[in-house]
Amino acid sequence: MKRIKIYLTSAVMLGIVLTSAVSCKKDFGNMNVNPNTPSVPSTKFLFGSAVITSGGIVNGAGGLLYVQHMSEFIYTNESRYFNREYSYNGIYIGPLMDLQRIIQMNTDPATKDTKAVTDNSPNANQIGHTRILRAFLMLDMTDRWGDIPYTQSLKGTDNVKPKFDPQKSIYADLLKELKEAPAQITQAMPNDPLFDGNWQRWKRWGNSLRAIVALRMVKTEDAATAQAAFQEAVAAGLMQSSDDDATYSYLAQQAFESPWYTNYRSRYDYGISNTMVDKLQSISDPRLRIFARSPKNFPGTYRGLPYGRNVQYVTDDYSLLGTTPAAQNFPILFTTYAQMCFTMAEAAMRGWIPGGDATMISWYNEGVKASIKKWNTLAKTTVAAADTTTYLAGTGVALLATQTQAQKLELIQTQKWINFFMGNGYEAWAEWRRTGYPVLTPARDAVNVGGQIPRRQCYISTERDLNTDNYKAAVAAQGPDELSTRIWWDKP
Repeated sequence: MKRIKIYLTSAVMLGIVLTSAVSCKKDFGNMNVNPNTPSVPSTKFLFGSAVITSGGIVNGAGGLLYVQHMSEFIYTNESRYFNREYSYNGIYIGPLMDLQRIIQMNTDPATKDTKAVTDNSPNANQIGHTRILRAFLMLDMTDRWGDIPYTQSLKGTDNVKPKFDPQKSIYADLLKELKEAPAQITQAMPNDPLFDGNWQRWKRWGNSLRAIVALRMVKTEDAATAQAAFQEAVAAGLMQSSDDDATYSYLAQQAFESPWYTNYRSRYDYGISNTMVDKLQSISDPRLRIFARSPKNFPGTYRGLPYGRNVQYVTDDYSLLGTTPAAQNFPILFTTYAQMCFTMAEAAMRGWIPGGDATMISWYNEGVKASIKKWNTLAKTTVAAADTTTYLAGTGVALLATQTQAQKLELIQTQKWINFFMGNGYEAWAEWRRTGYPVLTPARDAVNVGGQIPRRQCYISTERDLNTDNYKAAVAAQGPDELSTRIWWDKP
């Protein structure tokens, strides 16, 4: 009751002030205008904000836990699939709304020629950059939840109950967006935290994302369309080297530091999982010494933290994240050249690009080399070329023309999985669901129905409570709102 009275009193006081202002004939000019607060936002800063906040989405722990890159010391709920509902509200009202505002301001005749817009490069150029980043975020979301609000989203108060679009139609539109957007890009954006203004890298990233979207459709009824889209993306130009990696760099200062470093400053929630350590040790992988550090109680060794157990483990008994991925300025890895090499290797294996086994092996070897080089660059260490050659010829690593298709795919996807470590975990999870490789054992103490690794994430309860009709329609079309429900492209 007191709160209501305060609000009423405030409203009354505001009315008095407004009445006085109307009665007064004096012109106070711009006395009450703050020169440091613009009346309309600058698209330059909206874009920078969208890039930075997108990094936090990529850097989430959920995907990395699902694919067993990491495990949890004390609070083990997420790795045991206890968490069901995940909210995408922050993505919509955060970076996606910023990007939507940029597109609106660049197309509205009332704003597109204003200084707040034109300071950020030509209209079409801004829209091209924006569409690529928007497609990247929408891809992340639809791969996590399946059917999501898409065509009716980001309308503000004009539509507070948007329908859920089928993932199939979302994918079709993403292919269109990622084909058209790079063609609009002709010059640098002045505030570009992702590629530091290199617009050619933006074009190659957009093309690479189109190839990723297309390959994800390989088991669907639209595989022929996807293959054609993949070939078009390759012809348009994919990432050319690790210099093209889409990364956002954190800084060596507390205000802009990696969240993994922040976590390790106060406590140790995460360690490298036994799944990852065991795999790297079994193939003598040189990246293990970068990914992990020796436990205090077992110096000179690497001990993976058991995954998916309802047990609280002693931190000093197991390997923490290595000092490189746990560094204050460790970057967020959106998409890497090594990832695209493995994508091309699989495409060659499937006959989507010419060259057969020779091309497949060439791209695979290039991907392994690029990944090892990237991690050694981040760690400021080196691995001799001869050692990399030996590694590529080793058991469990060597890719050969004489192997079966399943063996080839397993090797390609296992190396892609290793390369994803501490990068885009949700992308790694999508690739695991699409192919089934590497073979992962579900959490021993899983608490979800069926006890299997999640195939999707569940909608937040507000969709069920406030957007009920559209929520029910989505569930009826897609399947039960459960972690075990497969999304459109996720075929057995």
